[in-house]
Amino acid sequence: MTLEQLYISSLNIPAIEFKINDQQFDVLFKKGKILTNSYASMLKRIPKRDSFTVLCHTQTLFTFCFIKEDLVYLIGPEVINYNQEDKHLNLNSKIIYLSKRLNTAILEKNNCYQQILFFSQLIGLPIDNQTIDLAFQRAIPSRQLDDIITAVNFNDDGVHISYVYERALKAAIMLGDPSSIHSTFLALINSGRIGILSDKGRLRSVKNWGIICVSVTIRSAINAGIDYDQAYSLNDQYVRTIESLNAFDDVMNKIEEILKDMARRVQQLRNVHLSKDIRYIYQIILDSPEANLTVPELSNQLGLSSHYLSTLFKKEVDVSISRFKILVKINRVIQLISTTNLPLSEIAAKLNFADQAHLSRDFKALVGVCPMTARKNPHFTEGWNLYDFLGINVG
Repeated sequence: MTLEQLYISSLNIPAIEFKINDQQFDVLFKKGKILTNSYASMLKRIPKRDSFTVLCHTQTLFTFCFIKEDLVYLIGPEVINYNQEDKHLNLNSKIIYLSKRLNTAILEKNNCYQQILFFSQLIGLPIDNQTIDLAFQRAIPSRQLDDIITAVNFNDDGVHISYVYERALKAAIMLGDPSSIHSTFLALINSGRIGILSDKGRLRSVKNWGIICVSVTIRSAINAGIDYDQAYSLNDQYVRTIESLNAFDDVMNKIEEILKDMARRVQQLRNVHLSKDIRYIYQIILDSPEANLTVPELSNQLGLSSHYLSTLFKKEVDVSISRFKILVKINRVIQLISTTNLPLSEIAAKLNFADQAHLSRDFKALVGVCPMTARKNPHFTEGWNLYDFLGINVG
């Protein structure tokens, strides 16, 4: 082995060495599980002269290309904590799993720069920190590892629909709350907790997952009062729509649209017994629990007196406006502690609680345990349902 190959081997990351020969690439050395043709296709947009280039696969995943005379070295991909503000990378489970799946390393920016500088000196390629900065700024997007990255996002260590996210999606549909579908759906995708459901590619896999997701959540719409025959007719319609699509992103967007459509249908059913004015106020609070609108502000929007609006709301919903606002906030807190890692202080600020202590006090009064206990033990919120506190009936 050459000195360069020995050094690459010591890094314990994927890498390859090519020799350029009449527009062909002869492999001289390879380490790791990245396919040779994936590396070869990465070179198509890279200048064939002495150079250093950064290939960007994701916001955190990079491969480094060194070209010296007729030799090409591709080192990576590596997970790099690189950004302009020098903020530390949030090593969530998906990033850690990605590094394990690729048998590669997670490096801080300084360590990455040292690695690049040392190897460039080894092959006689003049590079300094400014050159590396510029290479990162001009990083070339590379899609050659998309299938591997997708397999991590939809990983075989996951489950079809993680129970926590399934419960949050079902709760949003039961409540008739389409506004919370997006954040829950996004959290589910970012969690990587989706299983590979087909060996025929990611499009077939995501279609299968979407069909399962729809079938699981349609039962919540039935439990919320949607007619049984209508629900299963909708289920068939949703499945046909998913099957008709031919692009991964289109399927993902359609699944989210379908979940929102279910929630909207339940919303209409829930609100059918409310008068026009109360339905309007009810929906404003449900859609924007962080707004903290006062009763005078709400009544002014309708041209009603505060007393009349408060009396009418209590009569139709069976709780006061202020009580309903707290219930909706706690419902959103349950969703956020179940599907995100946001600190309680950030959740309190996001939902306009006076402070974290205020959030914890209201939460414990309605759920029976403090938010941290509920986050560690999701069964405490499993049976919590906003409608158990209201006097709105269905049917």
